[in-house]
Amino acid sequence: MLHPAAAQQGTGAGNEGEIVVTALKRDTRLQDTPLAISAVTGDNLQRAGNTNITDLTRNTPSLRIVDSGPGNRRVILRGVTAAGEPTVGVYFDESPVSGSVGTTSDAAGSTPDLRMFDVERAEILRGPQGTLYGSGSMGGTVRVIYNKPNAENWEAAFASTLSSVKSGDLGASVDAMVNAPIVTDKLAVRIVGNYNRFAGYVDNIYYGDEDINDGKSYGGRALVRFTPTEALTIDLAAYYEKVATDSQRWIAETGQRYVTDGRSESGNYDENRIYSATLNYDFGPVALTAVSTYFDRDRIVVGDVSDTFNGRDTAAGCARYRLRDVTAVCSDDVLADYLADTRRILFSSLYQPQSVKSWTNELRLSSTGNGPFNWTVGAFVQDRETVVRSTLLTADPNTGRLQDFVDENIFYDRTIFDDLNQKAAFAEASYKFFDQLTLTLGTRYYEYKKKVGGQVDKGQEHYVSRITPYQESRSKEDGFVHKVNVSYEFSPNFMIYAQAAEGFRPGGVNQVIGLPAALAAYSSDSLWNYELGMKSRVMPGVYFNLTGYRIDWDNLQVSARTSGTGSVFGLIANAGAARIEGIEAELSATPLPGLSLSSNLGYTDARLSEDQVSEVVVANGRKGDRLAYVPKWSLSGTAEYTWPVNDAIDGLVRMDAAHTSSSYSTLSPLDTYRRKVDAYELVNARFGIQSPDGDWSAYLFVNNIFNAAAVNSRGSSSNTGGKTTVFSAAPRTFGISLMKKFN
Repeated sequence: MLHPAAAQQGTGAGNEGEIVVTALKRDTRLQDTPLAISAVTGDNLQRAGNTNITDLTRNTPSLRIVDSGPGNRRVILRGVTAAGEPTVGVYFDESPVSGSVGTTSDAAGSTPDLRMFDVERAEILRGPQGTLYGSGSMGGTVRVIYNKPNAENWEAAFASTLSSVKSGDLGASVDAMVNAPIVTDKLAVRIVGNYNRFAGYVDNIYYGDEDINDGKSYGGRALVRFTPTEALTIDLAAYYEKVATDSQRWIAETGQRYVTDGRSESGNYDENRIYSATLNYDFGPVALTAVSTYFDRDRIVVGDVSDTFNGRDTAAGCARYRLRDVTAVCSDDVLADYLADTRRILFSSLYQPQSVKSWTNELRLSSTGNGPFNWTVGAFVQDRETVVRSTLLTADPNTGRLQDFVDENIFYDRTIFDDLNQKAAFAEASYKFFDQLTLTLGTRYYEYKKKVGGQVDKGQEHYVSRITPYQESRSKEDGFVHKVNVSYEFSPNFMIYAQAAEGFRPGGVNQVIGLPAALAAYSSDSLWNYELGMKSRVMPGVYFNLTGYRIDWDNLQVSARTSGTGSVFGLIANAGAARIEGIEAELSATPLPGLSLSSNLGYTDARLSEDQVSEVVVANGRKGDRLAYVPKWSLSGTAEYTWPVNDAIDGLVRMDAAHTSSSYSTLSPLDTYRRKVDAYELVNARFGIQSPDGDWSAYLFVNNIFNAAAVNSRGSSSNTGGKTTVFSAAPRTFGISLMKKFN
């Protein structure tokens, strides 16, 4: 029987072929797993300086993360991205995490992440994982597996980083771990903590403030492992992460990098708590796993919308927005009142407190033997409750700081209640014929119910919104998704596989208060992924994997508007279809002692295959339009060389480089708010010394060596007054990183 501990074999950047993964919810060697899956060990993550899921893009073809700052990340695999529920499942250990639906029913855009320190490995499963991982995994699944408590030995680790950003501020981080055996071989506790100070580098020229996007995060986790018998393991865990930071967005129209002219605050204040219990019992030929997770997230999203109201503090604005008649004339009293109200919100932000409470439970049975027949069956339930309060809060015109959160400073107030209940039963089985040919079949039955309610306690004339009492709508749906996989092992070093797999995500109910009943609900969308892959060990220490795929995605959930003259309602609806075709290649090698090389290539052609037009909506997309934020090409590579300086010290030099081609922020070339996201290259370097056994290290590093404006998100909307908001990687950053382990 394989064990995940084997994931620690090898220390080089390109020596990942022997990792043992649990992507199939049982142990398999990475190269023997007939899936498009990338994996990287915790040691490799530590040497590369990777601390969050965004950094995994360096290790994975077709992985794209639209990064708008901590807690505001959209995870995309194989170009599967659209408004609505997530298209990629994100797990920390066995615990799924969820974004908030926000004010646009777009939970995919606010994926939370926990700091990656003391990690065993990360696994990225490309392509739909609907049978084993359910909804939200239609594009793939990202899993971060942390090291577990060790009941045999005391352990400790400490790491710190100090950095300086070009034309910016200083940053620093501290991570620490202590592992304590309580009862030898029976009970242990592992406690991990972190503190991170973000280096600011964005300047506000309106107020003359520098490095405004500084901030901090802190948190950690406490893990308890109890093994009363060899057959029974109980894991208890509590995770906590808090982030408080002003937004790193800058404005392209200023004509300068990393510069904004914002008149009010923007930022993210995020607090995540996860509590989980996992029971594993080995009956011999069968293993039982029971997982219960409670995810509790509170966040406040703040976005400057001052530019929305530019030029509206006029007599013509009074007639248009207050009287709703451009031919009318406001009286002196009405005009004076209108001007006073409008000029208050010329300095304002959307201030949106949000909470997500999700309780998930899964029970599964899996085979454990090494025979030809392997299987997994299980059941899953989830209850998720989200509350979003959206307000328009004024700022001090002299500083841009938000004023007190009291009624007199609130010029719009709306609350949304969103409840999602999911149930599922799943099964997957494989049989190996002739010790070479393996057939795998999987299916999942799902059922979901969605309830959305809302009210407007304070209207806003510029939003065409009025006080509205509580209203509620519901939707529900059920169905099946399926998977077929055939693999053939020509030898222990060469395998090919073919797979057809289906993915889906739940539909829901639009939050728009007053929307006609016929438009309230939207259904789930689904896709079929067809792929052909090869996994090979070309020679000792050299691995090459290649995958080609096609995805047919139907009944897309899209951001749309009601059709017809006088359309005013923005909503999510089902319209159109897409086809995505791509190639993924991975190569890792250790050609010389101490030299490790790895590279990956992704090509993704993601386009609409039908116009986004239905009986009830007309969206912007037309056949042939590229999907938003999906670059055609992504290429990354790592070279790492270690050599003995003496018996106690090794030297290390490491270079990471990545290229991402251009993409667009929206579908249609005719969209006024469409912006091009330019191609970019990022190059990082690290060099220093370490102990041969990996117990300590000291590195100097330079990130973004060539100071590229590596823009990953560029967009515009009515909330920005048509200005272009930009999110990018930090400028060139110098730093030092220290690590020490104690055993």
